[in-house]
Amino acid sequence: MICAAMCACSKQQGDSKPDSPASENAAVSSVASTTANSLAAKPDLADTVDSFIASLQLKMKSYDEAVLRKWIDAFNARQLTLHGVAKAGEDLPPLPAGVIQIEFEDLGEHMLLQIREVLTAHSDDIDGGTDQFRSVFFNKSDMSLLTDIPTKSQAMPGTSMRIAIGNQQSCMGDSAGEGFAIFDLKQKGKTYLDEKFQDQVQGFEVKPVKTGTIQLLTRSEADFKGNTNDAQQCEIGSWVDVLETTYTISCDAKDGKCTSQKKQKTYQACSAVGSCD
Repeated sequence: MICAAMCACSKQQGDSKPDSPASENAAVSSVASTTANSLAAKPDLADTVDSFIASLQLKMKSYDEAVLRKWIDAFNARQLTLHGVAKAGEDLPPLPAGVIQIEFEDLGEHMLLQIREVLTAHSDDIDGGTDQFRSVFFNKSDMSLLTDIPTKSQAMPGTSMRIAIGNQQSCMGDSAGEGFAIFDLKQKGKTYLDEKFQDQVQGFEVKPVKTGTIQLLTRSEADFKGNTNDAQQCEIGSWVDVLETTYTISCDAKDGKCTSQKKQKTYQACSAVGSCD
């Protein structure tokens, strides 16, 4: 479960409630086991993600959720302050360009820092704001860095592999980027498959199929090239030519190999591409 949010920096920042017993026990256990982790209770006031990661690796020698949460809360709050955002909590105002916020996710043996940077400012009216993603993965046992990618990712069922896709987000949804890749956390982020899109993808969806297999569905739209009389009226958007591509991606963790099968179909439909309004 993602443990912080871009639009809700962290409820812990504004709450006066004490940490849960489980969190306190985790922190006590970690502090008892390593002096380095006790230092992490007072994080450096890092202004960049890279300095945050460097400080994290220097002071946290094994994963400690309670300490990590405090570090991230402090970083996120400082980012808001540096960019003139006085209000914290769930009801943040539109964020200006340059604000960076960090989330974290416990992946079992591994841990993910999900980073989001505001590239263009958000607004109250027509929100044309754009955010850039970055994902950094660590081994929980020693906090060694496994891989650092400029996208989000999703898990391959029943494996330590993930699909890297989704580099930006706006009010129109997630952008797929130029392609996708399959990488393995147990092999320090080794890439088994790296495929570029042949068309301008405007929407995508990842569906789990079975252990080691997923389907990636992409959609591209172009202006309708048929007879004007054949075009239908759309309540929202316009009548367009649609190219729908289905990638069936299967991976064998033992062999370290992945295969991708692609099927495409074209049809006409009302545009499904989102708009900022």
